[in-house]
Amino acid sequence: MVGDPNLDPGLRARVDAASAAVPVVLEAAVQLRHDGSLAEMHAIALHGTIIELFSACVLLAQWGEPTGIPILLRSEYEALVDLDNLLRDPGYVERMVAANIVQTLKIMKGRPLRQEFQLGRKATFDELNAHLTTMHKNKKAPLTMRERCETVGRLGEYEGIYGLFCLDTHNNSSALAERHLSEHDDGTPVISFFGRYDPQTVVRRLDFGLQWVIQSARMIHGAFQVPAPEIETLAAALERERTASGLESTAVPKASDSR
Repeated sequence: MVGDPNLDPGLRARVDAASAAVPVVLEAAVQLRHDGSLAEMHAIALHGTIIELFSACVLLAQWGEPTGIPILLRSEYEALVDLDNLLRDPGYVERMVAANIVQTLKIMKGRPLRQEFQLGRKATFDELNAHLTTMHKNKKAPLTMRERCETVGRLGEYEGIYGLFCLDTHNNSSALAERHLSEHDDGTPVISFFGRYDPQTVVRRLDFGLQWVIQSARMIHGAFQVPAPEIETLAAALERERTASGLESTAVPKASDSR
């Protein structure tokens, strides 16, 4: 048996199903081909990131160490939103490039590297600044996460599940309490490391991650017009399992031809 031998049976079943889904999506992705454009290469790379991050979530759940799962899921969701934007508008890749330049310049302007880049490598620094200025003039400035979600009709997700995962990413009090705080039978507080956790919470989190993997696969295979019937079979099996287990249904968009 791979993983924690004492894993909750319900969580074990969910982990096994999620683990089996990863190679299905991965093998389908092998058929994707790009035309050499930055937009298509970014799209395939985003899909790969979504698969890899979810696979990491599965491994953490498998070994009974779920603390990092919501943090990985937040990044998985951000990649999904970028992919959704990019497949609807290939020009969105310029906003992704602009976001990268903004972050790079922020690092260059930081105290540790300020002298090296602004003086020692001034040409590179000035080139990036000029590139970013041009992008702003062309209205290709980076979007906030809220704006990215709103553009593709995901504002409800942003205000809901994404916000919950941000609590874990930022180590908010509620996240710390979930991870470490409990109490003895007499009410005495206990702080524990690698302590007990709610397996059903992990099941629900894996469910979100798996749905996003399937969304990603459906969207990219539809946009690239590469049939993947195995993805639809997987999605149907997931929906049956979710219905049987009583999990709330979340819309999983089918493949589209928009690109």
